[in-house]
Amino acid sequence: MDPSYQLLTTETEYRQACDTVLGRAEHEILIFDRDLRAMQLDHESRLRLLSDFLVADSLRRIRVVLHDPGPLHREAPRLMRLIGRFSHLIDVRQSPDNLRHLADAHLIADEAQGVRRFHIDLPRSALILDDAAYIQPWRQRFEELWGLSHPCLQINTTGL
Repeated sequence: MDPSYQLLTTETEYRQACDTVLGRAEHEILIFDRDLRAMQLDHESRLRLLSDFLVADSLRRIRVVLHDPGPLHREAPRLMRLIGRFSHLIDVRQSPDNLRHLADAHLIADEAQGVRRFHIDLPRSALILDDAAYIQPWRQRFEELWGLSHPCLQINTTGL
């Protein structure tokens, strides 16, 4: 497919773009965000996309770096249940204090799909499809952030 780049200017367009990227993911989903509020991953349709992604193959992974995991704990009970259910496939980390000034956010699927929000307080963002060259620097940045971040969720799984 030919690479595609679309400028987005509303919250609705941003979330639709997130849905598009989540729906195209085949191996790995990478998320860097302040607190996941704007992405609304606790919404039923996005939870279904995430669950379907994880159920399809035991080698699939989701990695998340957040500045503030508090809203995830307090305001996203369904997403927390999904994380608990798939704790072996989902890893959530918190960025260190010295990086919390970073004000962009991105959702990357595999090597060539992504949504980049230019500033976390504004809906202006870009949907990038089938463009590994454009996504690669953001993927590399995510890996650097991942390496500097630390685990932040306590997931308790009980049962026999």
